[in-house]
Amino acid sequence: MRTRTTGVTACGAALAMAFATAPSAAADGDYWLRTGARFAAADDTAEPPRAVSYDPDLVPPGAHLTVTEYVVDGGLTVEVSARGLVPGHTYGAHVHVAPCGADPADAGGHYQNVPGEATAGNEVWIDFTADVDGAGHATSPHDWLFRPGEAASVVLHEHATHEDGTAGDRTGCLTVPFAAPARG
Repeated sequence: MRTRTTGVTACGAALAMAFATAPSAAADGDYWLRTGARFAAADDTAEPPRAVSYDPDLVPPGAHLTVTEYVVDGGLTVEVSARGLVPGHTYGAHVHVAPCGADPADAGGHYQNVPGEATAGNEVWIDFTADVDGAGHATSPHDWLFRPGEAASVVLHEHATHEDGTAGDRTGCLTVPFAAPARG
């Protein structure tokens, strides 16, 4: 098994602590990937950090998000773990199709297993509520896999997702190197 870890990224005056573990695949096709970073404000004069805060009141610079992707028995689970967020606040979280950028819209739309169907079973909705310490955790299991190159970030939204389009503004974004494992 091979793994690779990345270190610290500086963006202007903001410092983003980042780590990424390269994908790992077992002989039976099971697979995992873990990545995380501290949120920093986007700076229009430099490349945005891997974890961008668009709303410092809801995603304070220095808050941390870790995303883990597991593929087991041909199914996918995405897990998020957060620290340093607003205690008691419920966040919507979804996998998006493009990397994070200085503008919240840069991450594109939600990844959809079947394009055009905006449902919890067809998208990756990983909503969570931060506890009294500002930490949160959630998982979203599915019986399908990402298509290669079509999932690229996890976006935090201002509200939980009750139905498509109800999660509100994008408050933070983490670029994730999702990689679909080789199939059969």
